[in-house]
This record gives sequence, structure tokens and C-alpha cells, in this order.
Amino acid sequence: MLRYQVALSDISFKVMGANLRLFKAMHLPVISTARPFEFYRKVFFEDACQADVLSSLASKRVVDIGCGLTPFTEDSMFQVCRRSGVDFYGIDPKLADGFKFGLFDRLKSVATGATSMPRADMPGQEKAIAAFADNLPFADQSVDLILSCWLLFAWIQDETLLVRIFTEFDRVLVPGGHISLFPTMGWPSVERRYPSLAKLLASYQVSQRFLVGVNPSSMPPTFVTRLVKYLI
Repeated sequence: MLRYQVALSDISFKVMGANLRLFKAMHLPVISTARPFEFYRKVFFEDACQADVLSSLASKRVVDIGCGLTPFTEDSMFQVCRRSGVDFYGIDPKLADGFKFGLFDRLKSVATGATSMPRADMPGQEKAIAAFADNLPFADQSVDLILSCWLLFAWIQDETLLVRIFTEFDRVLVPGGHISLFPTMGWPSVERRYPSLAKLLASYQVSQRFLVGVNPSSMPPTFVTRLVKYLI
């Protein structure tokens, strides 16, 4: 992990923190996005081709935390996995009230890379579940992979809540299962900022990959973090 990468990532998170404080001061809701399969492939699967990504997920249960509008767009990870028979779930509390699919949602979908607009009539909605990340509707040790994009550390920065969420992740993950997160700071920065969380995750194997995208609002210079649960 190079020093300049850590510095750039810390700067990115200072900007995110300022934006978060502004959103909260203005009482604005979490922005729901519709990032496509291509985004997930590049970020979480190291730019592997679609066939290799789907092959790696065969027979696994995958959960996308804070999925937003992805269950409703043709080009999303949710829909690509559904069409390929992957056991893929989208989790977002905003699904409880539903989405209006208005102009703002459409503009945000385009801004975050979607090539198709969200539609209420997309199939597979039985796996789009309204739930909070600290209370997941899955049995103990029943999930192989947890993905989360632009939620943990970016939108949710409260340590007490993060500890509750990762405690729940640990409950549902199979031994050897893993969590993939983007964006995150360098792990030493995470440990300094969230010592209780670092203690909780001390038994996990942590690896990080620095990522810089063309669009800094969607893919800022930060880290992708992979946390592997210890084998019993």
C-alpha cells in the first residue's frame, strides 16, 4: 500500500464526510443509484469478464447491501445474475416504500453508469428485500458473499452502527465467505478511525486494491476492501 494512495483515499473521505454533513443538515435522503453490472465487475471482480464473474458465483448466495435501484434496471448486477441463475439478493430499506422512478432517479441512474432506465415491472422482485443491514433476513452461516457499494464508510460513518452491521454480516456469512466494500480508506486509517470495528474484524483476513476511475464522483481514488471470514 503506497503512501500516496492512502493520502488520496483519506482526502476522498474528507470530501465524502463534508458532503454527508451537508446532506444531513439539509435533511436529504440517501441517494438511490442504479450502477450497472459493468461497475460491479470492474470494482469487485478485478475487471474479470462477465462469464468468469458469473462462473465464480455459481452455487453461491450473494447479497448486495444498499442495492438502491439496481433490481429495476436491465443492465444491473441484480438482473444479470437473475438471468444466469445466480442466487443474488438486493437489500435496501427504501424498498419498503417503493421508488417513484421519477426524473431524479433516472438522471442519477445515468450519472452512475446505467445504460437502461429503472422500471417498476422488472422481474425477480421477490429477491429485492426491504431490510436494514443490521437485521438481515438470512439464517446463520447461509451467505457466501456480501457486496456493498457507496454505503458503509461512505454514507454510514457512525461506529456504533457499523459495529452492529458487521456483527450481522459475521452472523450470516459462511466460514470462508467474504465481504467486498467500495469505497473505503486504507485499512490502517479504518482501524484508527473505528477501533471497536477493527477489534470485531481482527480475525478476518483483509486485502485491499487501490482503484481510480474516470469519473471521481462514481469511482474516486480509494480502496476496494475484501474481508474474508476465518475458517472454523
